[in-house]
Amino acid sequence: MKKPSASGLTLKQQRFANEYCIDLNATAAYRRAGYNARGDAAEACASRLLSNAKVQRAVQEKEKIAAKRLEVTSENILRETSALAFSDIRKLFNPDGSPKSIHELDDATAAAISSIEIGQMMSEGRMTGRICKIKLWDKNSAQERLFKHLRLFDKSSRKQSLQRIEIGFVSGTGEVVDYSEPGIWKVEAPRCKNVVLPITAKSLNRGRK
Repeated sequence: MKKPSASGLTLKQQRFANEYCIDLNATAAYRRAGYNARGDAAEACASRLLSNAKVQRAVQEKEKIAAKRLEVTSENILRETSALAFSDIRKLFNPDGSPKSIHELDDATAAAISSIEIGQMMSEGRMTGRICKIKLWDKNSAQERLFKHLRLFDKSSRKQSLQRIEIGFVSGTGEVVDYSEPGIWKVEAPRCKNVVLPITAKSLNRGRK
């Protein structure tokens, strides 16, 4: 009979936790750990094993160790994401329009670069110039991640919806006019309770048509 380790896991369970942390693929980790299952059965068994409280603790512990070793902190992640979200293509060039050397770029600008391709311009078998293609990471994707982190997409932060308000009509002499005929005057505005609008006889006649 296989004895559980100090963590309370069997050897296969511990191996499953280790394998899962490699690629976060529970089904593949289940097979690599030595369990015998195929197709949908492997997926179901892997999902059930991953929901085991002891296995979850083992996975979380390994993730913490890896994050500490790699200095992965929320501050570092936000810093890198902000570099992509607020990248400025102008920082890639010198004042005269020529591209900067890679070692001249600041850290934030360099982090925003996805790839650099350098080629040659040829004419009649002779090199006539060089081509430098610079591709940046997707700013919209980075900004969306920041929005989610700051909860700017939450319902509580959305603009309040419009609400119906009451309107009082005042004549040019300052007299409040009783003009409550339904279906003629309808105004909506955010966060308002009442509005007083000065009117004239001309506007009243136009409104009654």
